[in-house]
Amino acid sequence: MLIQTQCRKCGCTVKLDFGDLTKEEAMAAADKMDQSPRECPGQHMEFGGWGQLYDLNDCIHRAYDLGEGLKPQPVLSDLDYVQHLLSQGKEMVDGGCNTVPSLHLPRLHDYPDLDHLGFGNFKNREHLFVRWDSPMGTRFYEIQPIRSSRGSSLTL
Repeated sequence: MLIQTQCRKCGCTVKLDFGDLTKEEAMAAADKMDQSPRECPGQHMEFGGWGQLYDLNDCIHRAYDLGEGLKPQPVLSDLDYVQHLLSQGKEMVDGGCNTVPSLHLPRLHDYPDLDHLGFGNFKNREHLFVRWDSPMGTRFYEIQPIRSSRGSSLTL
């Protein structure tokens, strides 16, 4: 069973796939998710878990009891995902998994002096590396030049 819900804090939408779990098994899985810290895709950390933040009990009820669950859709491959970003004019860097070797993307860790900015974003003296996660869960980064504070609205 696939459910979609929205973060009460930031409004980020997430889809959770409970597969062939029964309602009781899905409730147990949601309870387990609520007992460990989780990073929201909206780029904030929740130390108390997702249960209340995403109202998982209500989502499970709507999916299993009211038939509001979603039908799984084919997942976009890493290659198609990165090609789409490149077609938008974004300069992309591989996060280290090399799942699209045919594109010959530079690797993030080939850039010297990386500073971690939190939530998977990095910078060095010349570039900002903005995290883009593929639907397959692979990390890619958009590389953006850092300009002087006089000539750019980009602030770090």
